Amino acid sequence: MAEPSLNSILGPDLILEFLDSLAVPLHEDQRFCDLSVLASCSAVCRTWSAHAQRLLFRRVILPNNIYQEPFRRGSTRNSLPSFLAAINPATERGRWLAESVISLTVRHTGRSRTSDSTALATALLRTPNLRHLDTTTICCHFDSETLTRLRESGPRITSLCILQDIALGPAQTYTRTMHQLVASFPSIRLLEITSDLNSSLPPFDPPPNLSLVCVKFNTTMVQDVGSCLASLMNPAAEEPLQVLRHKSVGSHPSQLGTVLRAHGAHLRSLAVKTLEPEQLAHLPLCPQLERFEIGRFPDAATFASIPRTITALAISGSPSALGTRGVDELAPELKTFPHLKVFTWSSCPQPMRFPMLERVCKTRGIEVRFSATATELTDNAIERELRRKYIRI
Repeated sequence: MAEPSLNSILGPDLILEFLDSLAVPLHEDQRFCDLSVLASCSAVCRTWSAHAQRLLFRRVILPNNIYQEPFRRGSTRNSLPSFLAAINPATERGRWLAESVISLTVRHTGRSRTSDSTALATALLRTPNLRHLDTTTICCHFDSETLTRLRESGPRITSLCILQDIALGPAQTYTRTMHQLVASFPSIRLLEITSDLNSSLPPFDPPPNLSLVCVKFNTTMVQDVGSCLASLMNPAAEEPLQVLRHKSVGSHPSQLGTVLRAHGAHLRSLAVKTLEPEQLAHLPLCPQLERFEIGRFPDAATFASIPRTITALAISGSPSALGTRGVDELAPELKTFPHLKVFTWSSCPQPMRFPMLERVCKTRGIEVRFSATATELTDNAIERELRRKYIRI
């Protein structure tokens, strides 16, 4: 007698639930998205295949090794044509795969700007349920007709990550490309701008009038993002700003006070590189702040200015290198935050041990997270909450 199959033992509904659990949630960091097990499941049998393929196409990363093997980017085969062939609207399978795409990452494939941009525009117009787009300016050199089609017939993208990458021409061209792309999707609620260029980020003109709930700047070589940030803040926004990451090379983030005076009342998460004494006066403008991140070891004035409403605190750097107080004084400061649940310290001097800090956190029920490097923090629960809300529709 033949052995019973897994489908007959567990039932197809339970099998599909297992497949759902293998799919990486969209609110998780896509750089650690491993779909290899799910891909294997799609080839097991016909019962599993369709559902597994839908889940595989829910989050598409092109090239698929861009994060795992960035050193091979120059020799990576261009996968945009294969993706377009898979979502061919002339076939029933192509249409339902295109409808499955919710998150799309497209990085530079090494081809010409024109061909990459044409392929990306085609992909966007074929994926009606797309909510999250992560791409680079080099792939987005759209003509005016394409921009109009994207705005009128494209997907309702709610989350956009745009990399202003290494320029092959004038920096102004890449800035204009970024501005045009943002303006093409008025439905954006979460916006992340990254720049590898040693240039300024000029303000949007005209302002895009978006209702942004999350704005992030990852600009390691830009002196100041103040004017660009201010131009994104819409006084008539339908929803309040909740997450702001304001980091650039300069230690004096201009326009921050203006933004906090207008939007600080509803802000839940704030990340800055540093704050000068005159800028610390802006922090009380955020009475509902839940998470505060600063890219240095805080001094006494900074600790005193942080709203006591926070549940998460993230700091970086060494106190001795910055001339601030010793680590032993950190533990008493944490006691002054009655709602603190998570304390993160990146670039923590290791292998030093901090018994007083650990003892205080254990007594108070505070989770401590140490990192020896200055890696980008992914512990922002508020941002994950917003991604679940606005991407997984």
